[in-house]
Amino acid sequence: MKDSSPQTSWGGQDCLTSTNDLTTFVKGLIPRQSHTGREMRINLRRPFVAEIRVQKVDKDYHPVGLEFATVTRDISVGGLCFIAQMFIETPLVIVQIDHPSGVAKRLLMEVRRCRPFRKYFEVGGPFVTDMS
Repeated sequence: MKDSSPQTSWGGQDCLTSTNDLTTFVKGLIPRQSHTGREMRINLRRPFVAEIRVQKVDKDYHPVGLEFATVTRDISVGGLCFIAQMFIETPLVIVQIDHPSGVAKRLLMEVRRCRPFRKYFEVGGPFVTDMS
């Protein structure tokens, strides 16, 4: 992943796009845990339940529709999974996460999957750090 400028703004919403800053922020959200099994992923996912704000974003980085509140399922330094009440048709979303220290960050996420999950949708994908 290539670092770009630390903050990029779309429609007045600043997003954290620096790989190092994003990694530090996410690691501060999840408790350290010892792992005793074989892990095949590059970035280990951790269960993480928190209320977040989500803004759908089109391919040109313009907000689509209204921002909505939802909850997360899991997180890693590479990406996030959350539950949505509606199908997410846009290629990107901006996710606002409040850190326990009181700092809120907006992260740009590529939508790689949006699949039915009971009466909701499970949405997951990687954080975007390369803006080229």
